[in-house]
Amino acid sequence: MARLRVWGVLLLLLIGCGGEDTRTVTIYCSHDRAHSQKILDLFERATGIEVEAVFDTEATKTVGLVQRVRGEKARPRCDVHWSNEPLHAVRLAADGFYDVLPLGAGEGIPAEWRDPDRLWCGFAGRVRVLALAPETKAIDSPPRQLSDLAMEQWRGRVAIADPRFGTTASHLAIVRSRIGPDRYRQLLESLRANDVQMVSSNSSSRDRVLSGEVWIGLTDTDDIEVVRRRGASLGEEFLRGDGVLLLPNVIAIIKGAPHPEEARELAQWLLKKEVEELLAASSSRQVPLRREALVPPTGLTIAELDPVEVDWNDAASQLAEAIREAERILLDH
Repeated sequence: MARLRVWGVLLLLLIGCGGEDTRTVTIYCSHDRAHSQKILDLFERATGIEVEAVFDTEATKTVGLVQRVRGEKARPRCDVHWSNEPLHAVRLAADGFYDVLPLGAGEGIPAEWRDPDRLWCGFAGRVRVLALAPETKAIDSPPRQLSDLAMEQWRGRVAIADPRFGTTASHLAIVRSRIGPDRYRQLLESLRANDVQMVSSNSSSRDRVLSGEVWIGLTDTDDIEVVRRRGASLGEEFLRGDGVLLLPNVIAIIKGAPHPEEARELAQWLLKKEVEELLAASSSRQVPLRREALVPPTGLTIAELDPVEVDWNDAASQLAEAIREAERILLDH
């Protein structure tokens, strides 16, 4: 009986040691699960580190995970934050939620896509774009800038996603940062006067175009690409008159992360050129920030887009007010 007790203790010790050898890392990820999960699986196989991923939902659209990070500041549960909304990440950095990324993380990504203090780094992103209905005036003479959507010929023919969430909020904050609050409010008033249809999401904006309910839908390149690969016929136009707006994914390490070493490994791995190339080849058609990254023939390169330069800190500081004004003018009537 004593021998059995000894073996039992040894067995418990072995199980305990085995558990301690298991390395894990937790990531909060707002990029589409269909694409990000495959990449996280590759990291697991390459490193042996088990990834516990928490994804956002269609209802909360990135904001839910941001609120979760904020709510856990006293006792973080997340190690790495993968945000597909850069302005939210910039605000978290400014409010002290992020730790410094390891040296060399994101090597080759230009300085305009990273925080100078290494609190966050952008990588492959999506582009704001107009989805256009085939065989309509929108295809023949598409709008070139956001203000064109207020033209009489497009009255009631434009759909825009809820400005409180997603890339619409980021887009509007960047516009406000660039043109100033007075012109921004005038822009919103003109859109409302032109009977712009407000819908729940970017995919809903695209779907209104597919159904023929509108001719133009303000959306993202990934939302267009996914239905094109299913055979849908849909035109696409970049707002070059305003400057092409590219919104990168962002990687950051949570300050006080429970698994700091694993967090650094995951962050550095996700910022590799090969990950950008995987996202460029996926149906999300992300745009690598490195010019030397390989992009498939159907993909988009940063050189051909020549995206507009954004003051990320200024735009992030205006995000809350941009949303409030858009909600008041576009939704509360």
